[in-house]
Amino acid sequence: MFETSCFGPLLKLRKIKLASQLVHQLLMRSMKTKKEEAWFKIGNKRARFGLQEFVLVTGLNATSSENVEMSGGADCRIVKDHFKKSGGKIMKGDVYEAFKRCKRNQTDKYKLGLIIILAYVLLATEENTLIELWWFELVDDLDLFDKFPWGKMSYDYTIRIVKRDMGDKLRNSLKEGESRCRYSLHDFPLAIMIWAFEAIPNLGKKFAKKYCDGIPRMLGWEQPKRLTSSDVVTVLESKELEVMSTLIPTEVELQEVYWKELTPCVQEEDTDSEDSKGDDTEHGGEPSHSFHQHSPRVSEPPPVRHDHNIADVVRMEMEKLEERLLGVISKRLDRMEYKIDSLVEMAAVGWFHSTTSAYDSPIHNTINVPVSPPEVKIKEEAGDGEELAGGEKSAEDENVGNETEFVEKGMSGDFCMPEKLEEDENKSTKGDIVQIESTGFDIPKGRGRRTKRKARPLCSPFTDPTKRRKLSDLDVYDPYREVDPSKVDDLTKWMEAASTSDLVPLHHCDVEAKTLLDLLNKDGWLTGEIVNEALYHIRDRALKFPNLFQQDCCILDCYFCQFVQSAHGEWQIHAQSPMKEEFKFSKSLLKYVDGSIPELGKCWKDCRYLYAPCCAIGSHWFAVKIDLEDRTIFIFDSLKSHVRKAELEAFMKPLQVVIPMLMKLHVKCDDSYSTEKFKFVKMKEVPQQHNGSDCGIFTIKYIEFLQANMDVCAIQPEYIPMWRKKLAAELLAWHFEP
Repeated sequence: MFETSCFGPLLKLRKIKLASQLVHQLLMRSMKTKKEEAWFKIGNKRARFGLQEFVLVTGLNATSSENVEMSGGADCRIVKDHFKKSGGKIMKGDVYEAFKRCKRNQTDKYKLGLIIILAYVLLATEENTLIELWWFELVDDLDLFDKFPWGKMSYDYTIRIVKRDMGDKLRNSLKEGESRCRYSLHDFPLAIMIWAFEAIPNLGKKFAKKYCDGIPRMLGWEQPKRLTSSDVVTVLESKELEVMSTLIPTEVELQEVYWKELTPCVQEEDTDSEDSKGDDTEHGGEPSHSFHQHSPRVSEPPPVRHDHNIADVVRMEMEKLEERLLGVISKRLDRMEYKIDSLVEMAAVGWFHSTTSAYDSPIHNTINVPVSPPEVKIKEEAGDGEELAGGEKSAEDENVGNETEFVEKGMSGDFCMPEKLEEDENKSTKGDIVQIESTGFDIPKGRGRRTKRKARPLCSPFTDPTKRRKLSDLDVYDPYREVDPSKVDDLTKWMEAASTSDLVPLHHCDVEAKTLLDLLNKDGWLTGEIVNEALYHIRDRALKFPNLFQQDCCILDCYFCQFVQSAHGEWQIHAQSPMKEEFKFSKSLLKYVDGSIPELGKCWKDCRYLYAPCCAIGSHWFAVKIDLEDRTIFIFDSLKSHVRKAELEAFMKPLQVVIPMLMKLHVKCDDSYSTEKFKFVKMKEVPQQHNGSDCGIFTIKYIEFLQANMDVCAIQPEYIPMWRKKLAAELLAWHFEP
C-alpha cells in the first residue's frame, strides 16, 4: 500500500547513505541571495538548488496548500485512539511505538506509517521533536493527505536550513583552529546530495553509481559508502570540473504529473520575482537567469549586476532580432521547399520532355523547365515578400518572387528520365544496387499538406543522406551485413574529437558522449536512452521495409513497464477502496494502447504481438514477447541466473494483470473477454552473454530478430562487438540499414 501513496518513490530508494561531508562542503560554498533558492559557487561556476531541482530529484508534489487548515488536530480520532495519555504532545518516538503496537487495524497502521515517513524522512529533526497534530487529522482522510504538497513543505524547510547564515562560521572555525563545528542537518538533505550528483557529474561518477532511467531521479542512484571531507574537496577543487547551473527536465519528466503541477507555480514565482528584481539585486542577490524547460542545453547564469547597463539592453535586443529573423528565414525556406515540391510533382506527371544529355549519370542531371508549365499556383502559394521593420522589402524577397524565372533561365539542359538513370546506374555501379529508398507514401499535395523537412542545424552532423548506402532487391533481413563504411568513417572522426562531457544529438534526445562510448566498450552498460533510440529506428525501418519485418506487432519503449507497474499499484488501492467506481487507467498508458506513444507505435487492435524491453532490479535488461491471442508473455533473458524467481514473479505480475484489463476495456471492448492473468514463460534455449554488461545489446537483438521472424539462437556472443560498433554508427547517423 505504501508504494502507491504519495511517498511511494521514497520506498523504492536503493541502498544510499547521506554523505554529510558532501553537504557540508556545499554549504561552505553557498552564496547569499534573497530568493527562496540556494546558489553554490563551485570553482568558477555556479549551481542552483531550487524548487524545480528539488521536484526533479524527489518527484514529490510541490503545489500550493491553500485549502488545508494547518492547526488543531488534538480532537481527531487517531490521536484519541492511539495517544490517549499524550496530553496533546506527541513526539516522533511515540508515533513509532504506536505503529509497532497497532496490529489489528491495518488502515490505522498504514496511516501511522505515513506519519513516520513524514517525520523521519521528509521533515526529519531530532528524536524529541513534537509532531504537528494537524498531520493526524489530515492523514485520517487519505485522499486529502495524498494531495497535500508535502514536497513544497519539505523544500521550504530544507532550503531554510541550507540558507542559514553559517558560511562564515564554518570558514572561521577552520581559521581559528577548531577541530569541529557542530550543527544539524534537518528535513531532507538527501535531496541536496542527489542533486549534487546530478548537477556535478564528477561527484556522481566518483562516489556513487547511477542506474538507467530513474524517475524521479533519486531512484537512479546508489551510494552505500561514507565519504571523507578530503575526498569531496579533491573533486570540487579539480580544474576540469563540469557544473550544471540548473537541472533540465527530460521529455519523459515533462510528462510526469509532479512536473506538470509544478510548472504553473514556477511561472507565477518567476512573475513575482520580475516585479521585485530591483530590490533583490541590491544586496548581492542572485541574478536572474533564463530557464527553458525544453532547452537541450544548460547555460551558466550571468554574473551579478547592480543595474541595467547598455550591454544588457543591446544583448536583449539582439536576441529579439535574432528570433524575428529566424522566423522570417523559416517562412522563406518553407516557400522554397514548396516550389521544389511543385516542380517534382510536375516532373512526375510528365510535364518535362526527355532528351539525352552529355551529362546523364547518377551525379550529373539537369532539368529543362518548359516555357508554359501547367497551372500549379506557385506565385499564389508563395505570397508576397515578408516585410521587415520599416515596411521595406528585402532584396531576398524579390529573388524569391522571381524563382520560376531563375529556374527557366539558369537551369538549361535536359531532364534525365528515371528509366535512363536506372540504366546508367546498373552499368556504372558495382556490388549493391544503389537507388532511392521508398518512403511508403505518396507526395502530399496542397498547401500545408507537405512533409516538413528538419532544418540542418537541428540535425546531427552525421545524418547526411547522400552518404548512406541504400540497398534494394532485399528478400530477407541480414543482421550480419557489415557496417556502412561511410558511417564507420563518421564514427571514427567523432571518436577522435569526442570528450566525455560533450552532448551528442540523437533522434529523441541528447546524450553524453560517455553514453555512446560505453556502447562501444565491451564492458559498457547500455542506458535507457540508447535502448529507446535503437527500438525507434527498428520501428522506422519496419515501416520502410514491410516485406522484411512483421507488421502485426508493436515495439514498445523502456517506460512502458514503469507505467504498467504504476497502474497496477493504483488498481490495488482501488480494489481495496469501499467506493466501487469503475477503475480508469492513466492517459499515458492508454496512449500506448492506441499507438500514440512511443513514436511510430501501433494500435494494439492491429497487433498480435507486443515486444518490450524490461529493466529488472534496476540493473538488468531482458526482452518480453507478449502474445495477445495466446495470452502468454515469453521472457528472453541473456543472463537467466541474475534475477531470482521471486523477484521475477513480482516484476511480471503487473504485466500479467494490467494487460488483460487493457485488452478488455480498450481493445476488445467485450464484456465476455476474460481478465484472468496472462501466464509467463521463461525461454530456456536462448543465447547467453559471457559477461555482466551485454544484457542491453542482447535485449535489442532479441526484439530485432523476433520482429524479423528469425531464430534468436543465431544471436551469439562473438557477434556482440560487431553489433555494438554497428549500433553506435547507425545511432550517430540516425539511420538503420535493412
